[in-house]
Amino acid sequence: MTALIEDLHARNLTKKVLLVVTGEFGRSPKISRSDTGSKGIRFGREHWPQTMSVLVCGGGMQHGQVVGSTNSNGEHPHDRPLTPNDLWATVYKHLGIDQDATIADYSGRPQLLLPFGKPIRELI
Repeated sequence: MTALIEDLHARNLTKKVLLVVTGEFGRSPKISRSDTGSKGIRFGREHWPQTMSVLVCGGGMQHGQVVGSTNSNGEHPHDRPLTPNDLWATVYKHLGIDQDATIADYSGRPQLLLPFGKPIRELI
């Protein structure tokens, strides 16, 4: 990822290319322990939907900042909580897609492309 970002900067492509690196969940702030029987005891971090990290680079956006924070244990949003839809609203704005646009579902009823979320003002 670092090499890609450095390459985008070196080629002056960060105004045209928007890179979004995310997963579907954060990881629990505490290491869990589970006994897997024949495989022994394992330690790890479980899925944690309460918080997550996302990296956004390029797209002519404002770089070099952290938006939002968690409590001191990394358990819950503390400052400037955002949702995945806020991220996608930001991406749609970057791509010139109308967030209020609709697409037809399988029965032909119009459904909002993004039912909620606002572009992240610190990035645009």
